[in-house]
Amino acid sequence: MYIDVRAGSKPWTEVYKVCIGVITPRPIALVSTCAPDGTLNLAPYSFFNMVCARPPVVIVCPTVRRDGGMKDTLRNIQLTREFVIAAAVGPIARQMNACAADLPYGRSEWEFSGLTPVPATIVRPPRVKESPVNLECALREIKTIGEGPGSANIVFGDILALHVADEVLDANGIPDPHKLPTVGRLGGTWYCDVTQPYSMPIPKP
Repeated sequence: MYIDVRAGSKPWTEVYKVCIGVITPRPIALVSTCAPDGTLNLAPYSFFNMVCARPPVVIVCPTVRRDGGMKDTLRNIQLTREFVIAAAVGPIARQMNACAADLPYGRSEWEFSGLTPVPATIVRPPRVKESPVNLECALREIKTIGEGPGSANIVFGDILALHVADEVLDANGIPDPHKLPTVGRLGGTWYCDVTQPYSMPIPKP
């Protein structure tokens, strides 16, 4: 396969499908937000990562809907400047996936998925009780790339607080990949689990 993206030989939707099929696995952020009126939203995003250590900063990229509309996650973050990222782990994979359903206006992803909101310590959006990891974040800035359906908004968030369950930590207080079964996103409807982590130290020259 060869696709000349510059020449426009394939529509953006086809390029997107190929890219998410080869840029794998992608970590999944289960993002909790709260509208100014208190309405809660919960949605998964696989365009997600940590991009700075000092200060600790993460990115989440809500894309523009195919109908051109803005996702509730982005709207809530713009209005309140706060969000929480919960780790998507194997035991709640199906609930995480349920949060991606196109629910009618007013229907709660929390209720539909069966996940439980619990208070955060600093921000208004709740944490996900069933997840062993929750990151409380404040908006740093938003960068927009492109226009129309398929374009994206890169949300940069400062991590204000971390909640990590003791049962996923090793003897040194560091998350143990054998105890933290995170789920990764592949292409289409495919996902993967961290089931066989292995250590590979960087060699010294």
